[in-house]
Amino acid sequence: MGVAAWFDALPVPVELSVEGGVSGVERPGGMRGVSALLVSAAPALRVHRLVLGSIRTVREVGRDGELPAWLRADVEACAAPAGGPIAVRRTTLDGEHHLELLIEPLDGTTAALGLDGRVELAAGPRGLRFRVTALSDEAPLTPVPLDEIANERAGDDPRHRQALAFLTYREKLLAGSWRFLTYFGRDTLLAVRMLLPVLEPAVVEAAIGSVLDRLSPEGEVAHEEAIGEYAALLRLAAGRAGAQREPGHALREPGHALREAGHALREAGHALREAGHALREAGHALREPVHDYKMVDDDFLLAPLAAEYLLGAPGRARAAAFLARRTPGGEMYAQALARNVALVLRLAAPFAETRDPRALIALKAGESVGEWRDSEEGLAFGRIPYDVNVALVPAALRASARLLASPLLGAGPDEEGSARAERLARAWKDAGVFFRVELPEAEARRRAAAYAASLGIDPAPVVASLSGTLSFPAIALDGEGRPIPVMHSDDSFVLLFTDPSPDALEEIAGRLIRPFPAGLRTPVGILVANPAFAPDPAVRGLFTAGHYHGTVTWSWQQAMLAAGLDRQLARGDLSSTRARGALERARSALWEVIRASREASTWELWSWAVEGGRYRLVPFGAERAHHDESNAVQLWSTVYLAVRP
Repeated sequence: MGVAAWFDALPVPVELSVEGGVSGVERPGGMRGVSALLVSAAPALRVHRLVLGSIRTVREVGRDGELPAWLRADVEACAAPAGGPIAVRRTTLDGEHHLELLIEPLDGTTAALGLDGRVELAAGPRGLRFRVTALSDEAPLTPVPLDEIANERAGDDPRHRQALAFLTYREKLLAGSWRFLTYFGRDTLLAVRMLLPVLEPAVVEAAIGSVLDRLSPEGEVAHEEAIGEYAALLRLAAGRAGAQREPGHALREPGHALREAGHALREAGHALREAGHALREAGHALREPVHDYKMVDDDFLLAPLAAEYLLGAPGRARAAAFLARRTPGGEMYAQALARNVALVLRLAAPFAETRDPRALIALKAGESVGEWRDSEEGLAFGRIPYDVNVALVPAALRASARLLASPLLGAGPDEEGSARAERLARAWKDAGVFFRVELPEAEARRRAAAYAASLGIDPAPVVASLSGTLSFPAIALDGEGRPIPVMHSDDSFVLLFTDPSPDALEEIAGRLIRPFPAGLRTPVGILVANPAFAPDPAVRGLFTAGHYHGTVTWSWQQAMLAAGLDRQLARGDLSSTRARGALERARSALWEVIRASREASTWELWSWAVEGGRYRLVPFGAERAHHDESNAVQLWSTVYLAVRP
């Protein structure tokens, strides 16, 4: 649950700052939350939109700017006389939970409710100064003490430790704040995979257990969950959609629940107010979590982490006890994990049998997203993502073979199943050939120079860094199996999860060393996409410094590249190859930009601008051209506690 306020625009930009930090508040009756003193030089502020509800509701409203009528009607505001405190309260649809925002003007600042019921603040002699306290009585999660999360090998960066502690709970790990304060399967699995050397076993098991608890009947990993009031909204929306189907089935369909929720949040208030009465009569059933299974990448991330932990130290000694635990549905963890392994083998079989690129793992029918680049245009509307097919499927097959060869998933080792998984892994080993893009040197130089000039970047060093035929993997294939020629950072998955050839490693190193847009490196970060070599201007327009998955830097991608480079440099078969030297140079270049962007390392992502021929780091969401905003704290951006130079 959360509280969010949006203010009317002002003629000139102003800051709204916290003075003295944020403090926790707990009141009798179960109301708990935070309080902070806010200050601003603005002469006045007027709240034009105020939301008290699920963080998911806040996220939806923030995305399209429309406040649902039902939510407006549910909010009660009252003001003390003579410009005193203002209290805004709301009761959730089930009538059992409450939210409150208290606005207390200080030092001459005044607060009032306008004729339209909106909060208006006017500055006193010392400017705008007011205390806000936000409270809810929803049941809290159980935090893990800071000293019980990581072992002595973890880095000592206080900010990263605090960020990880803020997102780590006995029940689950949260993906990020403020927008993703809930379980995300992919984020959990990738973050824990990179943090594995420094996490205490109980935290690793809480993370893997949270994934196993949420598997679909088919063994799919849940991408995200809707909980509390937002889960109720989804179920009510699904019911009003009128489908004469079993409700649980409707909610399991990829994308169905979230699409229906989007409609629900835009409807007028009458239907949902009536639904609120129904919810009160139905008790807690409508608040049962709703899980989203539309993603395809996280299905192939569970087995690699499970094998790494359960078959290694210290997990091996704890594996039997861990796998004997039971999901909320009563299934043993061993059985749940076995279902995911069976899913991996089943999904991998068609391509292994046909070698047809159209049989590779594609986004699910009707979905426009399916892996970590989950903005609508993140794959340039491709259907078959590179990272899933070239890295994650082969890694999941090899991990499945290891798990099946052990006694962990059943009464004893399944040698036949293990052998089948190995055969499938061999068939997938060369899936990368279908993504290969090649450009003659002259054409690569021409495209890179033109694109650099269009961005105000000096093309001379860009062109000078290109020699010989340029090769790189496409970000995705379209529905017919044709590569979409956008360079990208998903070599991180290949480095961390597979064992590329020395030639492939040299190519990967080159992309990390060459300056953007010949490669991916800028002085303020490694970019996750580079469309310079796409001939279609429409494709290039999908990957700008304002796009969520455009020419921007994601902190965890840099960390995973670093972890992957370390993994490759530890290989014994590279001791005397040119690839080792290339990897070492790439590692040095990567850590140079990681250090340069250290201030942003716990962020979700950031952008950049060129001023006077120099790059400047720009917080993502700080400019109107940005299509979204970045979380200040992200789970997989805390992995520098384990990934260090």
